Amino acid sequence: MHGPKKNLFQILTLPDVVQPFVEKNLKKIENKIGFNNDSDSEEIAETFERKRKNQMNNDTELPTLGETQARLEKKKIENKIGFNNDSDSEEIAETFERKRKNQMNNDTELPTLGETQARLEKEPLRHFTKKLGKAKHSIKWRLLNRNISTISAFKSKQIQWESSWRTTMLSYIDRNVTDNKETRQRAFNVKLFNNELPILEKLKDRFPKTYENDSCIRCNLEKEDQVHVLTCPKNLIDIHSCRNKLINLLVNKTTTVACGDTCKNMCKTLEALKELHIPRDVNTRDADHLSFIDIMLGLIPITVYEIVLQKVVTHELADQIMDDVFVQFKLFLHTHIWKDRCTAVKKWETENGISNNKWKKKIRNETLDTIVTSQTNNTDNNSVLNNNLYIIMLSKIAVIGLGCIK
Repeated sequence: MHGPKKNLFQILTLPDVVQPFVEKNLKKIENKIGFNNDSDSEEIAETFERKRKNQMNNDTELPTLGETQARLEKKKIENKIGFNNDSDSEEIAETFERKRKNQMNNDTELPTLGETQARLEKEPLRHFTKKLGKAKHSIKWRLLNRNISTISAFKSKQIQWESSWRTTMLSYIDRNVTDNKETRQRAFNVKLFNNELPILEKLKDRFPKTYENDSCIRCNLEKEDQVHVLTCPKNLIDIHSCRNKLINLLVNKTTTVACGDTCKNMCKTLEALKELHIPRDVNTRDADHLSFIDIMLGLIPITVYEIVLQKVVTHELADQIMDDVFVQFKLFLHTHIWKDRCTAVKKWETENGISNNKWKKKIRNETLDTIVTSQTNNTDNNSVLNNNLYIIMLSKIAVIGLGCIK
């Protein structure tokens, strides 16, 4: 019924097929891309003719229409925008090849040169502006007086600031409504990060007549500052348990996402990090080097982030793991350390007649009034003294003047 099938080579080598094929493809390319002059058409014709002769001599194949179109569009974009290296050209070529396949499958249109150029220029500028704003805020925060003594310039370079801020402010959570649980969690994170938890050291400074002593009411060994709250020997869990909890969270979350046995020795690697070591004096913070105390307060070391990034490869997965891990870790600190401490302090306040905030506010106002009155009295005394000195000086000038007249 049908004759023997001819392969592509046999068809393309027929003289009555080659020329119409070339003219047809040239017409399609001219209509699709749009040439400005006849030189482009002649160049394409020469290319097809050369390829046809090579095929007849060396048994090579003609380039497909898609390959020719991709090469031409790649060359036009390079001449229009101007790339600095071959990587950019390769990236654009891959993009257009992917778009070409989508066009063949879904009949979609390729992006114009203007759209491509706008994407290349607009997106990096937007990200750069956001990062610049975040960097300015981080610098201002680090230069606060409360942070200068605990975070030096050298130590600041060891901190992954973007992850630290994101896990503290929970900025990766996108909701249209307010969630009370997340609000309380964010408030605890921010106060812990900024050394603003209502510890006895702060309460004594704010209400000196009410809290005459700032010693820890649980151990009665040291002053209750923020670091002591996390390391007090009367806590339900010690600092070593907190460290093990963080390492286990990092290993488990990374193992769930990573492929293969990449996380086999991750636990030992994290345990050997100097940024996760527990100092001998747990109540002090080194201004030049990170320790596990800094991590408990919310600072994330670059080394920890890089270890996770090596296992999961992409920054998106690494950010997601760090977010999940530190949300659970801070919730662990809040549940097993802070809530237990607050319960003990409230019981102590009730036993000592410190009942409510209104009473604290009244005592504080009386203290402020006393301070203002003393400052006013000092000002009045200084004014009287200055007036007396002024009168004495005038009298001396008068005496000297009378002597000169005599």
